[in-house]
Amino acid sequence: MASRTNAVPEAIQKSLDEIAEQMADCKEQVVELLNDEQPAKSRMVDLTYSQCTWWEGCYYCRDESKQWHRVKCFI
Repeated sequence: MASRTNAVPEAIQKSLDEIAEQMADCKEQVVELLNDEQPAKSRMVDLTYSQCTWWEGCYYCRDESKQWHRVKCFI
């Protein structure tokens, strides 16, 4: 299912790993945000990803194989 979002380059993966260690997980916030406008994507995020974080105008979520995917941007 994760293929429906945008995987990010390795350099950004490392930055997101560092950010995620310092910030609280915001997966619930992403699921709630998407629930009204994109309910199917909201369910996909809830079922597919283990953690989400915010960085430079976008929400990114990490799958079970520790790969980050861009889920929603506000830029």
